[in-house]
Amino acid sequence: MRIIATGDALFASRNLRKRIDPELVSLLDAADAVFTNAEFTTPAYDTPAYPEGYTLGSHPWAVDELKSLGVNLVSGANNHTGDYGHVGVLDTLRAFEERGLTPAGLGRTLAEARRPVFADVADARIGLVGTATTAAADFLASDASPWGAARPGLNPLRWNVSVELPESQYEQLRAIDEALGTTRTHRETDRVEIRENKDPNWFNFGVPNAVKVRKGSQARLVWQADPRDVEANCRAIRDAKGTADVVIVSIHAHEGEQDGWYHAQPAPFIVDACHAFVEAGADLVLCHGPHMLRGIDRYRDGVIFYSLGSLVSDFETSARVPVEMFQKYALADDSYPSDLHQMRRRDANGEPQGFYGDERFDTSCFAAIDVDPDTGVKSVTVVPTRLRMNEERHALRGIPRRATVEEARAIVDRLNAMSEPYGTKLEFDEGTGVGTLAL
Repeated sequence: MRIIATGDALFASRNLRKRIDPELVSLLDAADAVFTNAEFTTPAYDTPAYPEGYTLGSHPWAVDELKSLGVNLVSGANNHTGDYGHVGVLDTLRAFEERGLTPAGLGRTLAEARRPVFADVADARIGLVGTATTAAADFLASDASPWGAARPGLNPLRWNVSVELPESQYEQLRAIDEALGTTRTHRETDRVEIRENKDPNWFNFGVPNAVKVRKGSQARLVWQADPRDVEANCRAIRDAKGTADVVIVSIHAHEGEQDGWYHAQPAPFIVDACHAFVEAGADLVLCHGPHMLRGIDRYRDGVIFYSLGSLVSDFETSARVPVEMFQKYALADDSYPSDLHQMRRRDANGEPQGFYGDERFDTSCFAAIDVDPDTGVKSVTVVPTRLRMNEERHALRGIPRRATVEEARAIVDRLNAMSEPYGTKLEFDEGTGVGTLAL
């Protein structure tokens, strides 16, 4: 059985099948299952956007576009899940379900968002659990209580990070906190809220989103995934394992080392969570989010992709632009969507910038994974792609093509550099331009 795993699908345009490189379409057609992350919502026309600054609203027919590519496994849990509020989540669920495709990680309740979804193919049943770290606390679903209704949203994998400093730096920052007056603010708030901190070895620095600072031996960031969310997702994995031959976990995770969304290495808590999910029974863990590649980790009997990059990166076709998006980029409220997209694409000198000015966001891959339903993952082949982010023709910009052999070699070399901490290495085939993982 062959699974093609891809990263984020971000688009609001039609006829993807005819615009994607035919070689890549053939790979999709030959697979038993195709996975992607739906990095968009499908709000009804009268559903207002949540004022968070940058929203990705597409159309219900976007689901048909995914299906035309053979997608039968999709996650809806990501940092754009709640772009159109709770009503938008319901709109999106409806659009997918009416077309026979149930997104993992998204639900009318937390129980529904956490449950696995399944794809039945010729030789096996595949279970998929979807979750997200990025915006997990903002868009999380909840179950009903005797005193409150359920809330639509995503299946969260929440986390926290604190700053650890050696004693001299710790005391300097504490003195700055006292000078700013924020120490008194926290003390008064904690007194009223009955949560006083009596431990001299940590304090909350800054307002309104305070950072926890604690005394340690060196300056570093200390990450921790919420153990309740880790265990809840492990339970969902074990549930899927009970009724499926192959289990996949999808994680939308921008977070990287040093709290960098675009760092080459994932944040340590993501690695820990992925390992826990493999230990719980996942055969594959597919991460996505930063719109660029990260390393591959062969852990026990599972394979973890810390970022698959993007399937499609078509930022410019969305015409659903709430006023806050214009304001975020210092544009007039009555600007056109094209004004926003063009200023994000080119700087004042006409040079590519942002996602268009960095080759990392133009390189991606399809992962072709052969799985034996009885024994697990048999082989992994990475097919490098280019997203043509600086293509002049609008219809092709952000749409993948197969990388040339020279381009593919560079992509595999970069993947190997990022995979080195996990002891994983792809072998590059000069004849086919793909990387293979020896298992």
